[in-house]
Amino acid sequence: YIFVSIYGALMTSQAWLLANAVFDTAQAKRIFALIGLGGILGASTGGEVTSLIIRNFNVQTEDLLFICVGVLVVSVFLANLIWAIRRRSYGAQPQSRTAARPEKEKKENIIDMFKMIKRSRHLVFIITIIAIMMMTASLVDFQFKSVSADAFPAKEDLTSFLGKFYSRLSLVSLLLQFLFTNQLVRLLGVGGAILFLPIGLVFGSIAMFLFPGLYAGILLRGSDGSFRYSIDKTGRELLFMPVPLKIKKRTKLFIDMFIDRWFRGIAGAMLLLFTLVLHFSTRQISVVVMALLLIWIVVAVLAKREYVNAFRSALERRAINLDELQINPTDASTIKMLIATLGSKNERQVNFALEMLGSVKDKALAAAVKPLLSHPSAEVKLNCIKVLRNQRDGDLHTLLAPLTGDPDPEVRLQAIQGVCRHSPEGPEKTLKTFLQSLDARIRASAVVCAAEQDKFTEQHLDDSKVVRELLTIEGDEREICRIQVARALASQEAAPIRGLLVELLNDSSPGVVIQAIKSAGLTQGGEFIPHLLDKLSDRHYRSYARSALAAYGDLILETLNGYLMDRQISLRLRQYVPFIMKEIPTQLSVDTLTASLEVVETQVKHQVVKALNRLRISYPDLSFREDKIRTALLDETRSYYEIIQIIHLHRSSGENSRAKLLQKALEEKLDGNLDRIFRLLALRYAPDDIYNAYEGFVSSRKDLRANAIEFLDNLLGKDLKRYIQPIVDPVSVELILRKGKDLFQISIQDCEISLQVLIRGDDLWLKACAIYMAGSMDPMPDDCRALIREAADDSDPLVSETAALVLKQTSG
Repeated sequence: YIFVSIYGALMTSQAWLLANAVFDTAQAKRIFALIGLGGILGASTGGEVTSLIIRNFNVQTEDLLFICVGVLVVSVFLANLIWAIRRRSYGAQPQSRTAARPEKEKKENIIDMFKMIKRSRHLVFIITIIAIMMMTASLVDFQFKSVSADAFPAKEDLTSFLGKFYSRLSLVSLLLQFLFTNQLVRLLGVGGAILFLPIGLVFGSIAMFLFPGLYAGILLRGSDGSFRYSIDKTGRELLFMPVPLKIKKRTKLFIDMFIDRWFRGIAGAMLLLFTLVLHFSTRQISVVVMALLLIWIVVAVLAKREYVNAFRSALERRAINLDELQINPTDASTIKMLIATLGSKNERQVNFALEMLGSVKDKALAAAVKPLLSHPSAEVKLNCIKVLRNQRDGDLHTLLAPLTGDPDPEVRLQAIQGVCRHSPEGPEKTLKTFLQSLDARIRASAVVCAAEQDKFTEQHLDDSKVVRELLTIEGDEREICRIQVARALASQEAAPIRGLLVELLNDSSPGVVIQAIKSAGLTQGGEFIPHLLDKLSDRHYRSYARSALAAYGDLILETLNGYLMDRQISLRLRQYVPFIMKEIPTQLSVDTLTASLEVVETQVKHQVVKALNRLRISYPDLSFREDKIRTALLDETRSYYEIIQIIHLHRSSGENSRAKLLQKALEEKLDGNLDRIFRLLALRYAPDDIYNAYEGFVSSRKDLRANAIEFLDNLLGKDLKRYIQPIVDPVSVELILRKGKDLFQISIQDCEISLQVLIRGDDLWLKACAIYMAGSMDPMPDDCRALIREAADDSDPLVSETAALVLKQTSG
């Protein structure tokens, strides 16, 4: 019984944790209620099935445990199926870009949890209510089972009755949840919802005290079971609404795992005292229950008051994250408090209240919002417009008319759109009026509005000459007019005036160029790609250009791949290309990047591998070709063994500046090889595991390094272990040198040959350092001189200039 109780607590918590991992917040709002209903239906079905089996199939009560085992096996299968579906969906849709490094969570003990709860009166009240509820539930359950056992002495009759009772109880709870809970919560608010259960139990306890027996037990236990999982559950969840999400997660888990069990245990100890020591009857236990219910009701009233205070405090510090919470307030007291907040002088509070009220429809809300249309803050005015649009006020166009000349471009645009949409003259006629305005700023905003209207084609705008006219405006209004034109051109599909974006991409104003870049990305026009790629070389526009190019999706991958492979294009520009491709989370993007590993030089390859890592972490269901990754891994390990041999040969090259520079470059190359080896491993194995192994391997702590080596020894397959294990667990340099010869037939005999190997290599920095080192050789070998002459024509300026300098210095 103890095991089943603990298992039930763990199972419930894990089920809801799974649901939280599978659904995002918006989905959860729609689905969690259905999941709750599913739980109630499951309980109802279980009760009916229990009664049916006992009555008709001559099954013993204890044999029902085998049916439980079968249900749990099905649950395991379904949980794995749900997770597999979730992984496929996660990979198909863009998600937030997570950092490669996992966040380290702070370990927290029970004392820390109590300290955190103690700091919040609101949490103290919630915990107290739940604790009393658990104790009361245990006492009520005992009373019910006692009178049931008296009424049904035969075991099979008792099992059949309990099955029927719990089935009917679940059905009542289902009907309450489905038909009445939302309406009652709206009508009574949080305070009324959390008082429903204790007041219902008061009536049941009075009945048990006056008329102890089966019917009183059914009333008492029925009140507990039907209200606790419907109205009371919804009220308790609403109590958590003002609690910050991070604290809420920790607290709810603590409640499920500890508060629930502890106070059921306390109730059990009380029952032992009352029944075995004091010999209380079920009638006398009702007095204890009523005492607990009195405390419960008092705490519930205090909790309701603290709920409003906690919500107000959360507003003041904006502790509730709308992106995570996204709950539309439905409680009347909450709406009233939010409307009252609109009168605050704190702009942040006003904006937050408006965001929370965005989907609420209420006449009092419209009256409170209208005065804020003259607020000095543009953000407040924008939020007001959004709220008023939802109210469907017939006079909205009149209210918004003064804002069409607002100094803020976004307020002006939203106001024009609102006026056009709600004007009795119709949107097309009203918009033409704005396009003919004497105020250039209004005309510019109207152009954006017109570009987004189905009835206003590009031809309308071109015929009106308004776009070209706005581009000729000078003075203070020049920049804002051009920005709005650039924004409008993003919506045009035909070529004639969209070609004006090229002019705006080269504007002297950074604000205009940034908007033109964004618009060019939205058009996905091929003619803008070269201009956007050119912007990558300018740090002011680089991030905007990357996002704009990524917006093209698979359409641009062939062009980007051409840039990636073209060694005539500057190395710096080519290094930015993988950053664009990682923002295109498709299989074609992965395949294109993977294919380039075999041909690009080291500096570009490093960025390609980093881009693949980011795609692997953010979109785990994209597939990475193991043969290509293995080839790249072996190429990196071969390079590692080769550099080790070269470092070994140059260990006594002297202390001159050229030798020191080469030695440093070789060590950097070795570090880079090691980094790429681990990054490529993260494309075959779990990224978090490989990252942690890398952190342990490069750590100065011997124990962490040893743990990392042991972990890799057990993780890597035989096909890779023989190449990588000597690198991560070197017994001696001689062993690594021997492994390089055995695995890759690397045999570099002297310094001269090593320099030739480096000059022929694809690491441009190491190539330049080797050329520079070769210039110190007297006399310079003919083979080295021939390679340096070839390098003088290299497309990379660093290599070619270094080669020309060395040839000039040694020409005598």
